[in-house]
Amino acid sequence: MKGLVWFKKDLRFLDHRPLYEASHKCSEVKAIYIFEDEWVKSYEFHPSHLQFINESLSELKIQLKKINVQLVIRYGDARQVFQDLRAEFDYKIVFSHQETGQFWTYKRDVAVIDYCKDQSIQFKEYYNFAVVRCLKDRDLWNEYRKKIIERKLIPEPRQLSQSIAIRSDVIISPLDQKFSQFKIKTKIQIGGESQAHKNLESFLLDRGQNYLEHISNPLLAEHSGSRLSPYITYGNLSLTQIHHELQKALINHSLNSKWRKSLWAFENRLWWHCHFIQKLESEYMIEFRNVNRAFDGLRESEFNSNYFNAWKAGQTGYPLVDACMRCLLETGWINFRMRAMLVSFASYQLWLHWQKPAEYLAAHFLDYEPGIHFSQFQMQSGVTGINAIRIYSPQKQTTDHAFIGDFIRKYCPELRLVPDEYLHDLESMPPLLRINAQLKLGENYPLPIVDAKLSYQLAKKRIFDWKKTDAVKLEAASVLKKHASRANTSRRFPKQKRT
Repeated sequence: MKGLVWFKKDLRFLDHRPLYEASHKCSEVKAIYIFEDEWVKSYEFHPSHLQFINESLSELKIQLKKINVQLVIRYGDARQVFQDLRAEFDYKIVFSHQETGQFWTYKRDVAVIDYCKDQSIQFKEYYNFAVVRCLKDRDLWNEYRKKIIERKLIPEPRQLSQSIAIRSDVIISPLDQKFSQFKIKTKIQIGGESQAHKNLESFLLDRGQNYLEHISNPLLAEHSGSRLSPYITYGNLSLTQIHHELQKALINHSLNSKWRKSLWAFENRLWWHCHFIQKLESEYMIEFRNVNRAFDGLRESEFNSNYFNAWKAGQTGYPLVDACMRCLLETGWINFRMRAMLVSFASYQLWLHWQKPAEYLAAHFLDYEPGIHFSQFQMQSGVTGINAIRIYSPQKQTTDHAFIGDFIRKYCPELRLVPDEYLHDLESMPPLLRINAQLKLGENYPLPIVDAKLSYQLAKKRIFDWKKTDAVKLEAASVLKKHASRANTSRRFPKQKRT
């Protein structure tokens, strides 16, 4: 029997159940990866993602070739690609991991499954993350997660007999002329399974010791953070692989309290990964509207495009905000606290509805994961009704962290001569010092686009007044039941179905 393995955001050779199952149940196997036109035209697309995927595919192709599985790469509509491929390779069964993505990926999955059903082709799906399809009761999710993540690693696939190759590659370069409107990021992480394992090893052996101390600092977290997020997003590593290596590290570092605390903190953040994606799996409209509908109308009619454009360009007049945005535009990464600060500043001080900023950052986060992204955006902008309201002050964040001045000057070179003590409030800098620092506010660096104190106080009053309304409280009860984290009891997994 001929089988087809459909790779999506699971670009690895090891611990890959669809590939393993295909190699043992089929006499001939091919693998397919599809660059979809809907993705290229979507708000989430950026050539940096394409570059990371290409690097991952190049390595995956070599690994698959060793077991005589050809990786076929096509461009187009997924259903049409599956139909065309069947004429070249008469497959009888498709193996795939589940994916929780944007609504267009959901519709894509349904279309492919419907095609397979129409053609009497078997379609087998397996867990990729600890995200449970058709979850009826959130109380049970913790137990499901434990079983999924703590499972044994999947053995390597078996080597198959040599088979006839078919038309394969459609190469899409990040430098293609059709992407000329994008600014290429020059300092993104390298994609691929081997690079993912190198990062994991260096983190658990060396870099992770200061994880807990440094994770909130944008400069220090670049080294002490795990930097695993894009490899998790694109499936170069499975969470189960990380879990097993983390357990070994906890034993190896058991006598070092600093290491233990850092690794426990990292383990806790791994738990939150699937917790947030489960929200999107359970309610796909999180991508498009407030999870708490009683917040509808809070900001939508007051969207200021000038503020939005200044925020996107890192030209708000707030050095830390601008440095974080420019870092992201250059590298595709910024640490979690600074992501939260960027969203908070857009949502509160600039009073922007979350959807357009969320779509903009989706393209620029190399590790963009829809379930985490939209859940976090709504949480940080205060429209869930169940989470604490956190309004970050860029000035306070600037004075709270060591070496923050070095970070700001790295990404805002026009402030390279400004002393640390004035980076939180450039307007308080004496005129003579401004001259010495070659700083001309309003000329070579923008004046603040909003009044920091006034915008903060106004936003605080408006969001808390809205949150106190009966409508928000009533809606929050159902949000809490559907999406909040809590303890659970064990029960059999629900039936897997994509409809």
